[in-house]
Amino acid sequence: MIKKYPLASLRALARIAAVVLLTGAATITFAQSDNAKGKKYVATKEIIFDQATQTLRKPDVAETQAMVEQISALTNRSTEGLAARTLDNGVKQVRLEGRFGGVVLGRANADGTTEVRCVTTMDEAVAFLGLEESDQ
Repeated sequence: MIKKYPLASLRALARIAAVVLLTGAATITFAQSDNAKGKKYVATKEIIFDQATQTLRKPDVAETQAMVEQISALTNRSTEGLAARTLDNGVKQVRLEGRFGGVVLGRANADGTTEVRCVTTMDEAVAFLGLEESDQ
């Protein structure tokens, strides 16, 4: 279910999301997951509120690429290179190296609200943000 939030709540959520993203970014190696490696995307929806024009706009190429790289790294579900180790008490431990995370995404609406969704895969993020794979 998608909820709509007023602008004040959006600002608070944006601050929290920024902290979450920065925390996640500090703990991962930014290796792109297989489902986005080498793929280029273009924005098809106006999801960014432009403060200068007070209107919604599509993310530009650089913004789209930055989103794809960040979300791809945070939703990486590859087990490649992960190894289990046995602790003294017999419990097996695997350090996930920042993988298998969820990401809270928000997109602006024309009425000043924001739609928010937590995604765990790049495919979910692409669908929510209105991105399409590009041939270029």
